Amino acid sequence: MRKKRHWLLVVVAAGALAGGAGCAHTNNLPGTTVPDTEENRAVLETVDKYRERLMAKDVEGLLVLASEKYFEDSGTPRANDDYGYEGLRGVLKKLVRVRSIRYEIQFRNVKVERGRAEVEVFINGAFELNAESGERYRRVSDYHRFVLEQNSNSKWKFISGM
Repeated sequence: MRKKRHWLLVVVAAGALAGGAGCAHTNNLPGTTVPDTEENRAVLETVDKYRERLMAKDVEGLLVLASEKYFEDSGTPRANDDYGYEGLRGVLKKLVRVRSIRYEIQFRNVKVERGRAEVEVFINGAFELNAESGERYRRVSDYHRFVLEQNSNSKWKFISGM
């Protein structure tokens, strides 16, 4: 009888632990798989401001979100297509040629460490471009990474990925 009671206690304790572990989950930010923390919220709010300003074609508003340390290597081994903050200004000025834009961001993962954040997203969008050769339409569906850093005023600024 004593062995049976011991076995029953073990089963009950294991069940309680398993049930408790099942309830011990982190809350995620709505519509994402990203844990709801103050830092993650601040980072994602900055990325969402980027999306809003991009859709509004607000060049100056976008530049405010970029760090003066901004650097883009364009994902190629060539150096002639790399640019910094001033180059970003030139790239963003081309937004005047965009006739319409749709830009959705699905947040996949956020990693914040020592004032630096890497945000993995899936972008789904499209835009119409007024070009010399006529209007062009382009769809974009791809994974993307934004990198931000926290400045001395605790504001998150993009250092790449815009």
